[in-house]
Amino acid sequence: MKKKTIAIILGCLLLVGCLLLVLFKTGVIRSNSQPKSSIFAVKDTNNITKIFIADMNGEYTLLVRRDNGWYVQDSIKAMPEKVNDLLSTIHNITLQQTVAKTAQSNINKMMSVNAIKVEIYQKAPKFKIFGIPFFTKERNVKTYYMGPATMDNVANFAILEGFDEPCIVHIPGFRGFLTPFYAFKPVDWYNCDLFSTKITRIQSLQVEDFEHPEESYYVEKSGPRFFNLYNVHNELIPDYDTVKLLDMLSEYRDKNYETFVSSISEGAKDSIIKYNHFKTITLTDVDGNKTVLDMYRKLELDPYYLDAIIGGEERSEEEPYNRDRFYAILNGNTKNLVQCQYFHFDRQVQPLSYFLKQQPK
Repeated sequence: MKKKTIAIILGCLLLVGCLLLVLFKTGVIRSNSQPKSSIFAVKDTNNITKIFIADMNGEYTLLVRRDNGWYVQDSIKAMPEKVNDLLSTIHNITLQQTVAKTAQSNINKMMSVNAIKVEIYQKAPKFKIFGIPFFTKERNVKTYYMGPATMDNVANFAILEGFDEPCIVHIPGFRGFLTPFYAFKPVDWYNCDLFSTKITRIQSLQVEDFEHPEESYYVEKSGPRFFNLYNVHNELIPDYDTVKLLDMLSEYRDKNYETFVSSISEGAKDSIIKYNHFKTITLTDVDGNKTVLDMYRKLELDPYYLDAIIGGEERSEEEPYNRDRFYAILNGNTKNLVQCQYFHFDRQVQPLSYFLKQQPK
């Protein structure tokens, strides 16, 4: 009986020891010793699923990882290079030192009004015992507040949630402060790509011209770098300028917009969509993926002319269109209006007649 009691006590002590070890490893219980230099870092960035970044005024960005890349607010493709820089920062951010006790009060006050909140989510277990994960799901694995730069501009003040003392963090070998990597405005993360399909990957291209319907056309792949050209009546055009057509198709490997438009009212945007639609480009790749770009004239007198239209004034017969830029909407997402340059889309906006061979006089 006595041996059985001792075995039970030893078993309980072992269980408590394992539990304390798990709690220390997961950060639920912290020791009073100097924190590890990697206390802010997330080493396994491949399993990060979401990153939430917000300022103290309520503006925020949510970056979400999907199978085909990262998205902003779960709807717009994020700029890969910028996301990679952020992931590298999350991986390499290092605790330089804790702030001196005498300065902590001032730093805390400064951080309360001038900091960026960062939440990092992973598919992660609640804890591991002997390397075996338990209760794996998407969970918040790290939250910290990134403050302003230090006086020498080579580090930042920061506070880790669950750790009481404000700290100074940096990236070893990097001379600069970290705030620019944590942009909280969604527009700063948008990928400017509209089309990124190589000519060998194009299956078909349809260009609808709403101002001159007879100039609409359709292009269909007929072989490696060979395409058929059809008019608006779906009639095959046997003789066209091959060089012009292939030059135009090859440019779809890299087409992007100039800027995201956020300065006009919803009423002005609705007016643009209703009245100024002049072309639609639909590109389908060999895997059946479609990219649709609706193009809209930009009025020379924006936004005052638009306000007059919304107020009920009649439009003039000859619209004062901007000759350098136009608006566009990608894949029907009317929430996001972008601005493009005609110069960058010179061949894409050409009519059908541009691709026809010139008849001798």
